[in-house]
Amino acid sequence: MDVARFEFDLDTTWTAFFIDADRNIYSRYGGRDESTSDGRQTKASLLQTMREVLELHEQRKAASRLLVKDADVHPAPSAKLTPKDIPLLRDNHSGCVHCHQVREYRLLQAFHDGEFRRDDLFPFPLPENIGLKLDRDHGHRVSEVVEKSAAAVEGLRPGDTIVRVNDVPVHSEGDVRWALHRAKSDQPLAIVARRQSPSGDSSTVSTELRLSANWKQTELGWRKSLRSVPLPLGFLGYAMGREERTAAGLKPDSLAIKVASIRGSGLATNLDLKKGDLIIQLDGQRGERTLDQFKSDLLRRYAPGDKMELRVLRDGREVSVEGLFPKWHTNDVSVP
Repeated sequence: MDVARFEFDLDTTWTAFFIDADRNIYSRYGGRDESTSDGRQTKASLLQTMREVLELHEQRKAASRLLVKDADVHPAPSAKLTPKDIPLLRDNHSGCVHCHQVREYRLLQAFHDGEFRRDDLFPFPLPENIGLKLDRDHGHRVSEVVEKSAAAVEGLRPGDTIVRVNDVPVHSEGDVRWALHRAKSDQPLAIVARRQSPSGDSSTVSTELRLSANWKQTELGWRKSLRSVPLPLGFLGYAMGREERTAAGLKPDSLAIKVASIRGSGLATNLDLKKGDLIIQLDGQRGERTLDQFKSDLLRRYAPGDKMELRVLRDGREVSVEGLFPKWHTNDVSVP
């Protein structure tokens, strides 16, 4: 499979591509978030995408070849990429290759090639990151604009139908997320929407969103590929059960990550964590988190060299530990 042309969120549960006989991609459908595996997919929105794609396909067939626009389809990559083009995967993996493993090997390869970037951690951002909540049963019609968000500042409104993001024509939320995935973090985001007046007349709205530096960041705790991120924790640990928390004098719904052992260098050595420490606060937050959610919080808040602080329960006493977020590092060259 050409994972460059057929690019999708490799951690997701289900994705569909709508293509013509020349492998032009009209639309991508699918995707998920941290809440449920299929909460962003509905039968109604899938049918909406199918209707739009079939209509577009008929228009393209009816048009002269000279009039067919590349702008009607998703941009194609300049080069092909298959899983076995990833050296670490080719040299270290046998048997079936699952989608999330392709993403994991790409993360590892980027690190070992010296090309890993923090933005690589946050693929396929949510529309909410730019201030748009989309109608689940339509797919790319705005149901709500988040107050004071970039979308609100630039005048997008509930009822607007997003038809293009940068150079990507949109027929689904999956298209919006792929466009956001491809967008440069430090450049304005071009949005084209169709707006209907109370009288039924339709107009086109074009705008550019200026976004904050970290606008792509989303929850990572649900992603299988999180295990291959080059974050050297330097410890093995687990989220304590509620009975364990109560026995330690903590609230049942509190943060409680137990440091089971110290392994190598990394975050643990930078902060001088000890075996048996209970991590109970990160950046002022004490709410219940799994170990993967805790790792996600670290990755969203800090970059290598940033000063950070944890509160831990050590020998029954709450103490503060401080240090620098570690440099990206991993010795892994293969994925389970």
